[in-house]
Amino acid sequence: MKKFIITLHALIRKDFTIERHTREIFLVMFFFALSILFILNFVLDTDIKARNSGAAGLIWIISVISGQLCLNQIMSLEEENDMLQSLLSAPIPLTAVYLAKTITCFFGMYGMTLILFPLYSVLYNVSLYSANLLWIAALGCWGYASLGVIISTMTIQTRMRDILLPVLFFPVIIPLIVAVVKVTQTVFTGETLNSASTWISQLIIFNIIFTTIGIISFDSLIKD
Repeated sequence: MKKFIITLHALIRKDFTIERHTREIFLVMFFFALSILFILNFVLDTDIKARNSGAAGLIWIISVISGQLCLNQIMSLEEENDMLQSLLSAPIPLTAVYLAKTITCFFGMYGMTLILFPLYSVLYNVSLYSANLLWIAALGCWGYASLGVIISTMTIQTRMRDILLPVLFFPVIIPLIVAVVKVTQTVFTGETLNSASTWISQLIIFNIIFTTIGIISFDSLIKD
C-alpha cells in the first residue's frame, strides 16, 4: 500500500508539473469555458428569473463541453516521447496511473466549475452562493473524470480519438449530468436537499460504479 501511494503521488506530481510548464489543459479549458459564458451573456436576452432557473443547466453544459479539452489531453500527454510505453514497462501498478489521471482531471474540472459559479452570478446578476455547491460540484466532477479517463484510454491509440471520445462519452455521461443539474437546481431554488435525495444517490452510485470499473479494467484497456 505504501508503494502504491508513493507511486500515485509521483504520477500526480508529474502531471501537475507538466501542466504548470505547458499550460495545455486548465488554462485552455478555462478560457474556452469563459468564452462560451461571455457569448451566451450577450446572446441570451432573458429576465433575472429565467437566468436563475436555467443557471444549473447552463453552467454544467459549459463544464461538460469544456471538459472535453481536458479529456483529449489527459492521456495524449503520455504518448509524447513514448511516455506511455515507459509507464507500461515500469514496475508500477497501472491502477495508480488511472487514479492519477482521474485526480488530475478532477482538479482541473473542479477548479473550473467553482470559478464558473461566481462568474455566472456576476455576469447574469443572480445569486448562486451556497456552501453545498462545493460537495455537489465535487461529486459531479469526480464522476465526469472517472468515466472520462476510461473512455479516453479506450480511444487513445485510435487515429479518430478526438471524434470517438465525445461520441462514446456523452451518451454514457447523461445520467450523471441530469443528476448533478437537478441537485444544483435544488440548491439554487432554495429547496431542501431531501427533495433531491434520489438524484444525490444517483450521483454517488454513478461515481462508485465507474471508479470501480476504471480500477478493475484500466490494466487491460491501456494494454489493448
